[in-house]
Amino acid sequence: MRALFVFLLFSFCTCLQPLAAQDAARTDTAWTYSGGIGLDLGGLGIINPRVGGGTGRFGLGGLGTFSANRKGANSFWNNQIGLQLSLQRQSRTSLSQPEGFQKNLDVLRLTSTYGYKIGSDKWFVSADLLAQTQLLKTYKSNYLKPVTLDGNPDIVVSKFLAPALVQFSPGVTYKPNGHLAFQYSPVAVRFIYVSDDSLALLDIHGNDVTRDASGLITDYKNYFLGLGSELVSRYENKYFNNRLSVNSTLRLFSNYLENPSSVDVLFANNFSIQLFKGLSLDLLGELFYDEDVKMNLDANENGIYGDTGDRQAPATQLTGAFLIKYSKIF
Repeated sequence: MRALFVFLLFSFCTCLQPLAAQDAARTDTAWTYSGGIGLDLGGLGIINPRVGGGTGRFGLGGLGTFSANRKGANSFWNNQIGLQLSLQRQSRTSLSQPEGFQKNLDVLRLTSTYGYKIGSDKWFVSADLLAQTQLLKTYKSNYLKPVTLDGNPDIVVSKFLAPALVQFSPGVTYKPNGHLAFQYSPVAVRFIYVSDDSLALLDIHGNDVTRDASGLITDYKNYFLGLGSELVSRYENKYFNNRLSVNSTLRLFSNYLENPSSVDVLFANNFSIQLFKGLSLDLLGELFYDEDVKMNLDANENGIYGDTGDRQAPATQLTGAFLIKYSKIF
């Protein structure tokens, strides 16, 4: 499956290369490369803590992005790969408390968009690729290694390429100005793959699972294939003498083949406040909803997700983070 994942990305780039070569022959083009690294690092160590004085903790993670964008007289090609990763470990306060790192965030995402001008400078025939997975294996306890909670054995619920999402959307792009873009695809293909059979049987990652009247699983597939329409809007701008940068992307996907009235949503926002040259405070906010992907719901309302009595069901996931980031254009 890893070979298939790489092959899909390679095929996408290969298909676009003839158009890129044609445009390069007409005019000089320029690639712009940039990268940013934000570090989420915090630690607190206490020896002989006072009663009621808390406990030690260590957190590690951050955000890494790399962009390669090409703009010609008749085309554009924007590419970005990003990783959001955050872990934490707390000092033990009892023998029953598990030991090890817990996962806070783990998203590996690649986006690539190519557009070729048709008619005026505002309209382009285009193609968009979105690929997403995660890096680290995670257990039901949210630890990176199995632990025992309430006498129940731990199980793996996700890992690299389980699940993996690949979405390809050919269509048209409208750019009314240099900050805003709308892309619409009437034939977008959405592919979810779960590389591990035991994880596919969990029926939490969006792959096709068949149940009988009593709710028991009678059949399953490691994948989900959807064909539908997608609308992508992007907004980029800078304010206050370039000290505040705003980057926002909204993706809306409707599957023709199953329940087209339900719309999958991915709304990602990044607000970057410049502190010094190359150094910024970044605020990230993301909203995600997919009717086929299950979330942990705090059904007993005790503030613990995945506790006994909680349930898993489709729901809107909200993610927020802030961190110091160093960016470089080269």
